[in-house]
Amino acid sequence: MAPTLRILGLAIQSYPLAVLLAAGGGLWLAVRAARILGMDGDRLYGLGFDALLGTALGARLTYVLTHLKAYADAPLSVLSLSPTALWWPGGLLVGLLVAVIYWRKHPLPLALTLDAAAVGLSLSLAIERLGAFLGGQGLGQATSMPWGVTLWEQVRHPVQVYEALALLAVLVVLWRQLPRRRYDGQIALLFVLFYGGSRLFLEAYRAQPLLILDGIRVVQVIAFFATLGSLAALYTRRRSCSTR
Repeated sequence: MAPTLRILGLAIQSYPLAVLLAAGGGLWLAVRAARILGMDGDRLYGLGFDALLGTALGARLTYVLTHLKAYADAPLSVLSLSPTALWWPGGLLVGLLVAVIYWRKHPLPLALTLDAAAVGLSLSLAIERLGAFLGGQGLGQATSMPWGVTLWEQVRHPVQVYEALALLAVLVVLWRQLPRRRYDGQIALLFVLFYGGSRLFLEAYRAQPLLILDGIRVVQVIAFFATLGSLAALYTRRRSCSTR
C-alpha cells in the first residue's frame, strides 16, 4: 500500500492521482481507437473531455449543494481541491447532460462511439483499480494465499489487482478485435460480456459488498444480467450477419 506518493518533493495522494491518470489515459486510447474505426478523433476527444470536466465540476457542485450548512461559515472553502468533497452520482448526471449537449451540437455515430469508448474504458478502469490498491480502497476478503497483502492488520486478497489484470486482458482482446469486428457495436458488447463476467467472478473476493439479501451481492446480480444480455445481443447479431 502507498496511499501517499512523493513526487518532486510533494506529497500526493495516490488514488486521486490514479483517477486523473485513468481519465487522461482512457480518453487518449479511446481517441486512438476511434481513428482506427474511421471516426473523427478530435470530435470524440471533445466529447470525452467535456463530459469528464462536467463530471468533475458536477461532483463538486452537487457535494456543495448537499452540504450548504458546512460551507455557510467558510464560503471560500468551496474552492478547496479536496478529493473527498465530491458527490460522484451527481457528477455523473452532470457529465451525462454535458455529453448529450455536446452530442446534439456535434453528432457522432452511436455504435462506433461506444466501441471506441469501451476500449478507453478498459484502460481507464484498470488504472483506477491499481490506484485503489495503492490507496488501500476496496478491501478484499481475508486469505491465507502467499500473494495476500496486509491491510488493517489482516492479510487480504488484492482484489483490486485481480480486477486490474482482468481489465488489461479485456483491453488486449478488444484491441485485437478492432480491425476484425463484423458490425458496429460489437466491441462494446464484448466489453460488457468480458467485464461483466469478470466482475461476476471477482466480486466474491471483495470484502464489505453491497447486498440485496443475505449473501446476494448487488454487483453480481447486475453483472449476471449484463453478461446474459450481451451474450444474447452478440448471438442475435451473429445470426443476422450470417444470414445476409
